[in-house]
Amino acid sequence: MAKVVIDEYGPKLPPGDFGAVIFLCGSGGVRSANFPFARQVNRFANSGRRVYVPHYLDVTRGDTRSPALHYRLWAQTVRDAIQYIQAQTNIPLHRMAIVGYSLGASVALSVGTFEPQLSGIVVWSGSLPDAYRDVNQLPPLLILHGGRDSIIPIYNAGQLGWLCNLNHFRCTLSIYPEEGHAFSAQGIARADSEIQAFLDQIIGPL
Repeated sequence: MAKVVIDEYGPKLPPGDFGAVIFLCGSGGVRSANFPFARQVNRFANSGRRVYVPHYLDVTRGDTRSPALHYRLWAQTVRDAIQYIQAQTNIPLHRMAIVGYSLGASVALSVGTFEPQLSGIVVWSGSLPDAYRDVNQLPPLLILHGGRDSIIPIYNAGQLGWLCNLNHFRCTLSIYPEEGHAFSAQGIARADSEIQAFLDQIIGPL
C-alpha cells in the first residue's frame, strides 16, 4: 500500500490539550483550482486550531474514477491517519472533527459510519455513498450544499437530511440557493462562519 502524507498546520500545543480538525480534499486534490483548499486549511489553522490534511488519494495514486470501488479503502486510510494522529497527540475521537469537500465529504461520511464517536463532520458539496445508505450511526453533521450544484445535485443533501431525521441523528442542513458545486468567494466566507460556529459547538471554542 502507498504511503500517505499527513500535512500538519496550526499552533504547537501540549498533547491532548486541544481538539483537531481533519480536512479532506475533493477529487482535484489539495491543489485543485476549483476550490481554495490550501487557503481554507490555513484559515482555520491561523485561527488557532490544529489542522491535519491526510493525502488519502495517494492510496489510489490520485485516481478518483469509479469512487464506489474505493470508498472503503479511502475511509480506512483516513481512519489509519486518525489513529496515527491520536498516537502522536493523545487527542480523543470526541475532540476530532472532519471537514470534507465534495469527494472528501463523501469519504468523511464513510469514515463517520465506522467512527460515530467523532465530534462531528462538515459535509460540503458531498453525498453519502450508496454503500452506506443503511447506516444506523453517524456523528453530528453540518451539511453545506449549493442550490445550483450540477455535479452533486441538491437532492443528495436533502436525502442525507431526511436520513438524519429518520434516524434521529444530530444534523444541520444549510442550503446556499445561489451557489454551485464550487462556492463563490462570498459563499465560502459565509460557509467559513458556519463551520467555525459548528466547530466551536462540537469541539469547544478556542
